Amino acid sequence: MSLEPDLKTIIIEEDIVKIKPEEEEFTLKSGKKSRFFFDVKEASLNPDILTRIVEEIELKKGHYIEQNFDSIASVAVGGVPLGTALSLKLFMPQIIVRSEKHESGIKLKIIGKCKNKTILIIEDVATTGGSIVKAVKDIREAGGICNTCIVVIDREEGAEKLCEYNGIKLYSLLKKSDFGNIL
Repeated sequence: MSLEPDLKTIIIEEDIVKIKPEEEEFTLKSGKKSRFFFDVKEASLNPDILTRIVEEIELKKGHYIEQNFDSIASVAVGGVPLGTALSLKLFMPQIIVRSEKHESGIKLKIIGKCKNKTILIIEDVATTGGSIVKAVKDIREAGGICNTCIVVIDREEGAEKLCEYNGIKLYSLLKKSDFGNIL
């Protein structure tokens, strides 16, 4: 039995869950409003927390996800540190999916090779699932096979259902309901 705190405890202790008073709200990427915000981007900049997240993902991949993958994809910007760390841990190529095609440089929306590759996508937080579905569709259009996503935290606001509707299995390390009475 490990004496180390679990991921939820670490996230709480490191102030990754931001909570505003009742009269104030955060605006989420989805456009929704919320009194609480899971700042997984900040967590992924801490090497101890990032290592712990990657260990949890590796466990989930090993125990719950039966598919083998050729590459790890991440959505810019929140998933990139997670994808990079997991790519290094599993010694697997990484793909980065931008929300929009850049008009500078090589003008690509997807960085990395995904044609004929089976790809696991990783994201920091899922709310409605819109950015996950968009990234998976981009990967599929580029010739990749992408049907599985792991998120650090699922806010339980429709992402799982939208992903399922689009043929994507969504796994989460934590869910909003795991945080119970602190929210």
